[in-house]
Amino acid sequence: MNRRFAAWAALGLAAYVLFLFALMPASFVAERARVATDGAVQLTEASGPWWNGRAKGRISPARAAPVELDALSWQLKPLRLLVGRLAFDVKASAAGLVADLEAARSLGGWQARDVNARGDAAALATIAPLLSALRPTGAFTLTAPRLEWDGTQLNGEATAEWRGATVGFSEVRPVGSYRASFEGSGSAAKVAIVTLDGPLRITAQGAMQPTGRFNFTGEAKADSAQAVPLEPLLAMLGTRRGDGAYGIDWRP
Repeated sequence: MNRRFAAWAALGLAAYVLFLFALMPASFVAERARVATDGAVQLTEASGPWWNGRAKGRISPARAAPVELDALSWQLKPLRLLVGRLAFDVKASAAGLVADLEAARSLGGWQARDVNARGDAAALATIAPLLSALRPTGAFTLTAPRLEWDGTQLNGEATAEWRGATVGFSEVRPVGSYRASFEGSGSAAKVAIVTLDGPLRITAQGAMQPTGRFNFTGEAKADSAQAVPLEPLLAMLGTRRGDGAYGIDWRP
């Protein structure tokens, strides 16, 4: 009888603990996010249970302007627990961009999978103040099948596209469409930029550090019919060479 009672008591206690765990509020996730990121992620107005919550907040990346999250929601993916990953389906909107992804934490670090972000390129000026002088517009997308971060190294691939790109001070509209490919394989990500179409042709390659520091080299040139109106923009991008192209050498 005592053994049976002890077994039922243990089962009841486990059920009670599980019940309390399931009822933990979304503010629990908000606090854990703040601690895990050393304050870089601050969530406010959290509501709902921890496994299916909503919030607003702010992300403060190193060497970049803070990003205000207009809306954020997350839902637990319980089957991922079977492979040692605490994973959530995440939806977010910020500065005119919307994003969907799977965000997860494991013993190896943080992971993001099936990242899909889209919106107007004007939002990039809010996130990256260096672009504010360009006053960019156009359709922006970012996709990444898998990104992994262990605190020191970034691994994975991502692709960003800017289609129908325009800048505020150029009368040529659009100036073109562009693709940037990112390949992370350690402490830095290799970046390659190519032109998809348009009168402003840009080709560049370089590297980006997790801290936000970057360097690029390459060239920019204009189709002959648009060379004169695009000259001010070309001069911003690089230094004119003897062949008429502009050499790009960005090392902030």
